[in-house]
Amino acid sequence: MELNESDNFAETLAREIKQPIDIGSNTATAMKRIALPPGWTLAEKDESKTLAAPLRKRAVVRVRDAESFIDYVKRHGSLTDSTVWCLADYVQGKIAFTGIINDHGEDAAAAAWRDHRAFFTPEFSEEWRRWNAVNKKPFTQVEFGAFIEENLKDIASPEGSNLPSGSAMLEMALAFEAVQDMRFKSSVRLQNGGVNLSFVQDDDAQTLQKMQVFERFSIGVPVFWNGDAYQIDARLRYRVRDGKLSFWFELIRADKVLEAAATTVISTIKEKTGSPFFFGDPFSGE
Repeated sequence: MELNESDNFAETLAREIKQPIDIGSNTATAMKRIALPPGWTLAEKDESKTLAAPLRKRAVVRVRDAESFIDYVKRHGSLTDSTVWCLADYVQGKIAFTGIINDHGEDAAAAAWRDHRAFFTPEFSEEWRRWNAVNKKPFTQVEFGAFIEENLKDIASPEGSNLPSGSAMLEMALAFEAVQDMRFKSSVRLQNGGVNLSFVQDDDAQTLQKMQVFERFSIGVPVFWNGDAYQIDARLRYRVRDGKLSFWFELIRADKVLEAAATTVISTIKEKTGSPFFFGDPFSGE
């Protein structure tokens, strides 16, 4: 076909050619570009999935523990092109890690796809979830006694402290059940930090029963699944309404305990991956 230099190239194609034309397919990337008559629209088709192997690595995975996260980053990444990010909010009880296997490197002029990623959110232990789920939640006497009895193994009394032991807390829990049908009368604070609560039978004001409760106690539980145990102190609170008591506890600075446990995980990931480590959200600008 001879082309007149004054002719418009597109008009010539439309007039004389009736079949689709390959106008720049790239065999290296498996991308086809074809001009289609009669209006000569450009069609692109990605046929990379027909190749024997992908042209590059990309994936999004979620792992369950720190060791799996470390192993994945080391298996697929490099010290120059992989980064690890930590997004932590200890007050809200959140911590998560992201490994970007193909992140931008130190060369300011070289860009990377950043689409090969590993995510890891440490799983909280069952004990941590139980105590945090009812932190500051009011209980009736019987409900609180039942909760203490069910989770008695978590009660910790460090040597040399005046905090109640598990057996003392169990005795208190059983006492809650014993006075559940009685009316609260008065309370007296003791020198050891405890409180004596007095109860009377509704039909016999002369019958008086006392029960000692503790102002503070301590638990020892792992923060993360399969992790080390940490001590958390708690304040025991109560309120009187219509002659009945309600109880709750307040965990003291649980966020600092979470931070301490997270710091151990962070140090392990930093040391074992060797990758550049950042605190923040790696995708905040996307």
